[in-house]
Amino acid sequence: MSRPVQTIGICGAGQMGAAAAVSFRRAGYPVLLWERDSERHAVIRRTLADLDAWLDRHVGTPKGSPGSIEVMDEPGAIDRRAEVIMDAIVEVMEQKIEMFRRLATARSRGAVFLSTTSGLSITELGSGSGIGRQLIGTHFWNPPHLMPLVEVVRGAESDPEIFDRVCALVESIGKIPVRVEKDVPGFIGNRLLHAMWREAIHLVERGIASPEDIDLVARLTFSLRMPAVGPLENMDLVGLGLIENIHQYLPADLCNEPGPRPLLSQMTRDGTTFHDWRDRDMAKLIERRDRQIVHQLEFLKELDAT
Repeated sequence: MSRPVQTIGICGAGQMGAAAAVSFRRAGYPVLLWERDSERHAVIRRTLADLDAWLDRHVGTPKGSPGSIEVMDEPGAIDRRAEVIMDAIVEVMEQKIEMFRRLATARSRGAVFLSTTSGLSITELGSGSGIGRQLIGTHFWNPPHLMPLVEVVRGAESDPEIFDRVCALVESIGKIPVRVEKDVPGFIGNRLLHAMWREAIHLVERGIASPEDIDLVARLTFSLRMPAVGPLENMDLVGLGLIENIHQYLPADLCNEPGPRPLLSQMTRDGTTFHDWRDRDMAKLIERRDRQIVHQLEFLKELDAT
């Protein structure tokens, strides 16, 4: 940003808010973290400490002097003091608008507002809360303390200079900003991801393969090469003529229906899942996922250095 940010305010201390707070603190920023339920504060502090310890152990300690995190149950200090205010509350448009409207002092003194929404309209959020010029989307990917990329989303009213400043802020915490120049549902990544999820569900519905085998195909084929070669790069490598020929017949057989797939809705009502987790430990799978992400990023750095 054009001048050092003194204070970051984060509204919401769930998975996204807590991880963002740790990322900013490790980059040297003082953070005000608002969680209205004071009974959760002890748990939140343990979560913050656990995230910090995990990163120290698997990624390394911060190179510079770390900042601080102050957990609070009222947003008053954020409203008065924070130069950048991040929304990390529940993914409900009305609740986000209501929260931003509460921060009238910050709005009047020119604070920059961010939203970590994964797909809600930044334009609608800005116009509904009256902060359209000052609001930028910052979609951190899960797990947010590890994933290196942030989608920085411009709303219809967003100030271009503020947009540039937010991209610089994202870089200052060691993340890669991707500039999303038009506000569309799902931005970039979730549009790609949900297209794949919808087709995966459709394959299960049609009895084409089991959930286990569908996941295996995804994990051990195109996912292996994607850290090195993106989808459009891969199309260039394969040859656009071949892709065009395949698109003469394949897209017509892909699922393109609006709304949730019937199987997904039924499983949601029944409380079932695609996999049987009775003999599997989700926590161990998440730990394996996170450590694999760290190793992949380290390997990619080695490749870039050669």
